[in-house]
Amino acid sequence: MIFCLGTAQLGMRYGIVNYAGQPSSDEAAKIVRHALACGVTTFDTAREYGQSEQILGAALSNEARSRLRIVTKLGISALTAHASEDLVRRAVDRSVEKSCDALRSEALDVLLLHSWKHRYSWNEAAWSRLLELKAQGRIQRLGASVYEPSEAIAVLREKHVTYLQVPMNVLDWRWKESGIEFALRQRPEVLVYVRSVLLQGILAHPADRWPIVNGFDNAACVRVLQKVAKRFHRESVADLCFAYVRSLTWASALVVGCETQEQLSRNLQLFSRPALSDEESRQLEREIPKAPLRLLNPSQWSNLHESHACCAS
Repeated sequence: MIFCLGTAQLGMRYGIVNYAGQPSSDEAAKIVRHALACGVTTFDTAREYGQSEQILGAALSNEARSRLRIVTKLGISALTAHASEDLVRRAVDRSVEKSCDALRSEALDVLLLHSWKHRYSWNEAAWSRLLELKAQGRIQRLGASVYEPSEAIAVLREKHVTYLQVPMNVLDWRWKESGIEFALRQRPEVLVYVRSVLLQGILAHPADRWPIVNGFDNAACVRVLQKVAKRFHRESVADLCFAYVRSLTWASALVVGCETQEQLSRNLQLFSRPALSDEESRQLEREIPKAPLRLLNPSQWSNLHESHACCAS
């Protein structure tokens, strides 16, 4: 498994427990270069992550760029459901061109659909155009970023997809129940990038910073995580969360963001710690309370009766 630096926080204010806010352009560039110095070779960004692509493009030298892999995402969410096929194709071209310009690259390493529904929308015009751009060498690899296991299973049926990004963390029981591991065995060439290891950071914070979901006891859940972390001799709950996701045999990379160099260093240190054993993972899965779907999906947090302002994943 590799460490992939997520850069949403570098391009915009992002996350329910983001205390530091968006770093300045200079500080963001220092974070990217610090990641390079620490051996990070993969970065995750998106057309819709504010200035994220521009920050990466400016921070990376041509020499460094040749050794790296940058995963970005298509930015066509502004299109309406009734947009013409010609308009959709032009929007795809514009998004790819803007990403290339911002990243200072002639071609994109990996381009993901930011919404899997766009695969079939507009009479498949967007997807058809992406396949054409890939054939022309403008895009090297295609993939999709998903939010639900059912979407991931659908993505794996698409032969042209070789990258899949999923949200997964210690609370998220859905992926194991979905049979994703079996589905991935049928597509061994697909690389799976896992984001949301700390569920937008809340798993590393006290229960009073969690979104409130009726019927779920945040404090009790935190106590279980703390108890298990201590029993397994982990440094912290965050260490436990990293170690659990790193134990997933089907995961290729862990996508983790940060707002400061100190956070990046801490995340890299956590990533370097040993993964949980199979037995430890099973124990944890048995003891952790079953989280409701509304807690697992940050896009629904803004609809909850909570005291925190939040940003969708």
